[in-house]
Amino acid sequence: MAKKRDEHSEPEPKRVDTPSDALPEATLAAMEQALGHRFKDRQLLITALTHPSMIDMTKVSYERLEFLGDAVLGLVVAEYVYRHFPDADEGELTRIKSSVVSRSALGHLGKRLRIVEHLRMAKGMHQQGPIPRSVASNAAEAVIGALFCDAGIQKAGEFVLAQLGALIRRSSGTGRAATNHKSLLQLHTQQSGGGTPTYEVLATQGPDHERTFEVRAVLNGRVFPSANGDSKKKAEQRAAKNALRELKAEVLPDDEESDVDNDTNDTDSSRDGSREA
Repeated sequence: MAKKRDEHSEPEPKRVDTPSDALPEATLAAMEQALGHRFKDRQLLITALTHPSMIDMTKVSYERLEFLGDAVLGLVVAEYVYRHFPDADEGELTRIKSSVVSRSALGHLGKRLRIVEHLRMAKGMHQQGPIPRSVASNAAEAVIGALFCDAGIQKAGEFVLAQLGALIRRSSGTGRAATNHKSLLQLHTQQSGGGTPTYEVLATQGPDHERTFEVRAVLNGRVFPSANGDSKKKAEQRAAKNALRELKAEVLPDDEESDVDNDTNDTDSSRDGSREA
């Protein structure tokens, strides 16, 4: 027989709808695999994947973890550049750090790890088109904050350096971080003593208003797979990406290709067989 509850006893706590209701086990497991860490407190991961648009329903969002993750990221990167670049002055250290903790770099990270695909967001957000880079950047910082809370600074630091270490090294050797495939290829070949790549136009097809270009990259006589684009600039970027893959070097994520194609810092000044400046 069920025991009658004493009418003077404390009321049972009201259940609060949490993000876990909308994040299945498969989603959490996929994120843990991408992050290389199984959370002891999965609510931290759930909160890191909860967009502020859900605050009225969930009572929590990733904003507090984003705040913490920003500080952890800055500390990890600052310590790394301080210890690994002893000859760099304060201005140089600041430049390197700024390129690594930038919204662009963190946006790439958020999309590369597919964090944005797992975010819990209000329905209206999904109807507004592609997820803004700022959201991907903020969520990436929130995940770093969650890692710190769950496993400490060592684990968070290992994650940051595993994901952004290559960008730190690239940024230390140039005036700015490489943000497109032609720049990445040139950095890679310079650092390996491989010379300067050139780009050759193999074919041009179609009328002026719908012209397509086929371009290949050439490095010290080595020819790489060609690529096509609706402008010479786009074809060169994609040819550079093919070369990077052949060289087993790092490439930018596929979902950022539109940003690469429209990079205003990369001029369309190269000609058939000409060298990059």
